[in-house]
Amino acid sequence: MSASMLHSVSMTEVQGCLVVAMQADLRDESFDALHQAVTERLVDKRLPAAVIDFSAVPVLDLHEFSRIQALARVMGFLGAQVVFVALNPGIASFLAQAGASIGDQQFCMHMEDAFALLASHNLR
Repeated sequence: MSASMLHSVSMTEVQGCLVVAMQADLRDESFDALHQAVTERLVDKRLPAAVIDFSAVPVLDLHEFSRIQALARVMGFLGAQVVFVALNPGIASFLAQAGASIGDQQFCMHMEDAFALLASHNLR
């Protein structure tokens, strides 16, 4: 996978948790590369939790949200508890009005809240 494929996304490990910082306008081919990189990292490192950080995403459409949810389900199938962090109020409002299903996905407003949630489940 080329470095340019992941130019819009940063992944790091913090306190035994994979943190994926999403960026705006992630094209399909870049998202596919992200999907592969995230799943490989979870498997290789055996990480029990992941945080998907939306703090740099000003706009998110239903297609993008659906793809991110599918990635989160795959991460869950690989044994990681996934928390979405920092959806801005405009995105949250749009998703609610558009009828987006969140299933059992967990959301937090701040990174600290996500780590506290994961700690309460003894996952970090």
